[in-house]
Amino acid sequence: MEEWVEKYRPKSLNDVAGHNKTKETLIEWIESFVSGQKQKPILLAGPPGSGKTTLAYAIAKDYAYDVIELNASDKRNKDVISQVVGTAATSKSITGRRTLIVLDEVDGLSGNDDRGGVAEIIKVLKTAENPVILTANDVYKPALMTLRNNVNLINVGSVHTNSIPPVLRKIALKEGFEIDEKVIKTIASHAGGDLRAAINDLQSLATGGSLEVEDAKELPDRDSEKSIFDAMRIIMKTTHYDIATSATRDVKEELGTIEEWISENLPKEYLKYKDLANGYDYLSKSDVFLGRVFRRQYFGLWRYASALMTAGTALAKEEKYRGFTRYAPPSIFTKLSRTKGTRQKMKDILKKIALKTHTSTKRARNTLDYMVVIFESNPEVSAELVEYYELTKEEMEFLTNKTITKNIFSVIAGKKPKVEKEIPKKKKTEEVMPIIPKRPKISELPKEPLKEVIETIEKSVENADTKEKEKKDPKKQATLDSFF
Repeated sequence: MEEWVEKYRPKSLNDVAGHNKTKETLIEWIESFVSGQKQKPILLAGPPGSGKTTLAYAIAKDYAYDVIELNASDKRNKDVISQVVGTAATSKSITGRRTLIVLDEVDGLSGNDDRGGVAEIIKVLKTAENPVILTANDVYKPALMTLRNNVNLINVGSVHTNSIPPVLRKIALKEGFEIDEKVIKTIASHAGGDLRAAINDLQSLATGGSLEVEDAKELPDRDSEKSIFDAMRIIMKTTHYDIATSATRDVKEELGTIEEWISENLPKEYLKYKDLANGYDYLSKSDVFLGRVFRRQYFGLWRYASALMTAGTALAKEEKYRGFTRYAPPSIFTKLSRTKGTRQKMKDILKKIALKTHTSTKRARNTLDYMVVIFESNPEVSAELVEYYELTKEEMEFLTNKTITKNIFSVIAGKKPKVEKEIPKKKKTEEVMPIIPKRPKISELPKEPLKEVIETIEKSVENADTKEKEKKDPKKQATLDSFF
């Protein structure tokens, strides 16, 4: 199936949405070449989908120029640029018409495959007789500093959101299907100023037969996800190692997420069984290395996982696949979103079991498997388990069904409350008051003088000490008197 982006690419500058000032500058520039006045090459800088390449092709069409293009999916090293661009820059096309050279995404030149590419481009630009238009997403990369001094820089802004709906309506009319205005506005708002993304989204919805507002709302937000879509396009379309590995360099996604994206979209792109098998083989090897990174915390393996999932899958195909491919986010993310509530319920149940059994939730899962079997076969025992693990009706219905849950809870309700044995109360023991010796009256005290009383006490103590010594002395034979 032909891509609508290419099928409905504007054939004239008049058909290009917005960019009025840029179009005026391009017209003045190309007319200088037509009149024989050589001009500096133009570098169109702006975000993806802003219409940079479209502007180049439109002006070529208006002024009858043939186009020679090198883009991000092509090898663009010193030799290729010298042979292809260098020759075209100083000669006419085979049809005898003038030639416009388009170097797309020059900020993507990197790695061994593009070695010497920027330097060769600068060399060609200085001697070029034909007009040259370059495009870049990020023109301020350090590698392009010298290049910027040899071109006229034109900043191309994002397409305004209000300019996108008319283009989508026109395409829908030509394709012969009706579309709700709300759907068009939803697609435009999700595009984030990327007209190409909006057209691709429209084609995706139309191809899938789902042109409802709810379907349009599920489209990815291109403001945050346009990088991953661009990466998918490069990886799936290219057959060069360095181009594929650099595709994910600026993507704000984790490597595991990128792997899911590639896995989801591989069968959409690779139509030959051999290519698909080879692609998944490289992806599985990438997954092995990625697993080792997390298990062993050895991040030196990270680069191998990245290379296998990008360059590996890119080189798995025998040749490039042409035409439109509907790339989509991983379905696993949608499933996880839909099952979030279910997974939370299971997590809560496992926590209760783990708490009672003093195990982890992972081991509690094994216990739960046996419990479910008991729930389905023995209501009496099930009632005991439900009470012990403090499971609610909602949790039981989640694990079994309403009928089983009703039977188990009816058993619980029919149980007689346990009668607690009354513990006899201890009789309160009366406090025994200590016997306090009666205090003698003054009249009962001995009449002897105090000195005689003290002598009597001392004598009694002395006799007691003597008896104690006689008991402890082994040599002296004990008599009965010693026991008294």
